[in-house]
Amino acid sequence: MFPADVVVGWVKDGKTYFTDRHTIGHYEPIIDQSQDWFLIFGKEENGKTILKFVRKILLCDSEDISIEDGTTKVIYAWNSEDPIHETGLSYHGTNRGARNLLLLSPTQHRHLPADAKHFDFLNKQFHLPARLTYYHCTSFKLPDIGGKNHMVMFEPILQKGNEGVVHHILVYHCPPSKQYADKFINMEYECYEDAPRELNECRAIMLAWAVGGGPFYFPDDVGMPIGESTDSGVFVLETHYNNPTYLSDVVDSSGLRMYFTPTLRKFDGDIMQTGVAVDSLQMIPPGYASFLSTGYCGVDCTNRAFKDHPEGVKVFGIFPHSHLLGEAVRSRIIRNGVETVIADDENYDFDYQESRLLSKEVVIKPGDIIETECRYKSDDKSTVTLGGLSTNEEMCLVFLMYYPRVDIGQCSSLPIYDMYLKNGPNNENVRKMIKDLGTMDWTNKTIQDQFSQSTQQSRHYYTCIGKEGYSSYQRTEGAPPTISKKYVPKDVCSEKVLIG
Repeated sequence: MFPADVVVGWVKDGKTYFTDRHTIGHYEPIIDQSQDWFLIFGKEENGKTILKFVRKILLCDSEDISIEDGTTKVIYAWNSEDPIHETGLSYHGTNRGARNLLLLSPTQHRHLPADAKHFDFLNKQFHLPARLTYYHCTSFKLPDIGGKNHMVMFEPILQKGNEGVVHHILVYHCPPSKQYADKFINMEYECYEDAPRELNECRAIMLAWAVGGGPFYFPDDVGMPIGESTDSGVFVLETHYNNPTYLSDVVDSSGLRMYFTPTLRKFDGDIMQTGVAVDSLQMIPPGYASFLSTGYCGVDCTNRAFKDHPEGVKVFGIFPHSHLLGEAVRSRIIRNGVETVIADDENYDFDYQESRLLSKEVVIKPGDIIETECRYKSDDKSTVTLGGLSTNEEMCLVFLMYYPRVDIGQCSSLPIYDMYLKNGPNNENVRKMIKDLGTMDWTNKTIQDQFSQSTQQSRHYYTCIGKEGYSSYQRTEGAPPTISKKYVPKDVCSEKVLIG
């Protein structure tokens, strides 16, 4: 329970007892000097104790924890016996649990149109090999659905018993203008090893789910177009299996289910992938309590993608994704040197990767830079962690859900460490750099600071991929953007303002 902001309550003989507390160690929570949680009601009913209570979101009180955007870990515990008095509480033992919640995210309107139908992207009794990491792909052809529809909700379909090995699932939309022979439909293959060239171009993200996530409902005025006459109607399901115990008897039919309606909504929406390109050039040395990796969607890409929308596109939801070292994921806009926030999750949890709506839509305009920043904690590692596909490697991605739809699928960048790799990041130079990093004393703060600085100042490879896949691929090299005014969250407490 330490450290935590705690409420303790019970109902005895029709009377409710309730106190605001905090912990300073692994023992009974201490009653706060200022009681900032307020009881609305308490009752015992059908063998259950029910308490309803409220407090302000931000509190300038050292005994309380403010509630922030992003992930909040909520712990709970109970005892079968009522306390005799408010101190000297009996230990709850194993009657306890924890759950991650998005307390401040807008509530999704969890309803489907009466004419909604569904289509399943499912693995077909795939026999998982005894390997640490495996990416399995299956191609699908959408049946005739009578013309343009809007996809309005998707949800995971996880085979019971396999929740521990299914790490994330993506559905890619193949290039709209391409025609695919029958042999490329219902094809199964290892995604990044055996992908046929024709299906390797399917890089436009349509659906994204990861461990801990649930259903996602689009806003009432937005839907993702499918079934258009100009569309190939071909999709690729990608499933990342994480198999740390090298199980050899897993047969899986997990996947994603999408719901769609012929009743079109006001806006055509879509998803774009932003962040650090997945590559071993993302390097996280050991020994850091806090290390930053940053990726950018550059000016050239937003100018090209949003050229027909000078007023910009509106982001209404995000899906942040990192791996085991990730502690925070931040999505920002840089416009004319000024950094503003799309969404920050300062308490990112690998086991709770949930798509979430924004409390307020954010506009991205042509010429803006989209910045994705991940904070990693590597002080318990002894070797360098590289970017890559496996769970033990790292990623730093944010999938932005937006409208109206434009021609952009992926937009990212990658540091090239020009201070270290004087002759460019070829394979030989990168291998030597990784080897050299392994010999450094990462307990030395000077070495840590130097590498962090060189990473943040490094030139980048900028990549931009449209809906037509790699045939629309662009890569440029350039310096990181100049930020004249960094985004700094308001110090509400210093302003003596409380928000209810």
